[in-house]
Amino acid sequence: MVVLHVKSAAPAASPSSPDAGGEGTEFLYECAASTSVADVAAAIGALAGLQARLLSLCRRLREKRCADAGAVAAAEFERALDEAEAYASKEQVQHNRFLSPRALREHIKNIEKNCTTALQEPQEGLALQESSSDKHERIQLWWAGKELAMDHKLSDYIGVNDKTKIVIKLTRARDEC
Repeated sequence: MVVLHVKSAAPAASPSSPDAGGEGTEFLYECAASTSVADVAAAIGALAGLQARLLSLCRRLREKRCADAGAVAAAEFERALDEAEAYASKEQVQHNRFLSPRALREHIKNIEKNCTTALQEPQEGLALQESSSDKHERIQLWWAGKELAMDHKLSDYIGVNDKTKIVIKLTRARDEC
């Protein structure tokens, strides 16, 4: 299986440049060399969206802090936030751990459950649900300074060797207007 080290640019970075710096996210993804670039882009886009949603949720809830919540509920809430941030962090790349969409969704559900317990509020009032799912629909994948065309296979760029590790840059597609 080909290992893709995906680097996603920060939201404030320019989408037109694959080399835009800034604080972004990183994760590992594994697929076959014969997979189409469009399928890889869809899977990577979904993972990047879940990772961004989880990290944003943790950031917003840390700001909210539950001062008046019980000590046990607050401690459990903090533990859930810490676990979720650790799972979605860049450090997982250094330990060769792949992100799983199922695990990301479980962390989001766990945070929502602990948040309603700690804050004593319904989930609808917390605005935890995803606001827009089309954020990563139009994405571009870059490797070795080249944009990967969606109608090609990954093997057209990296060869048929399944024991390859490459770094992919994920950017939002420019509007062609």
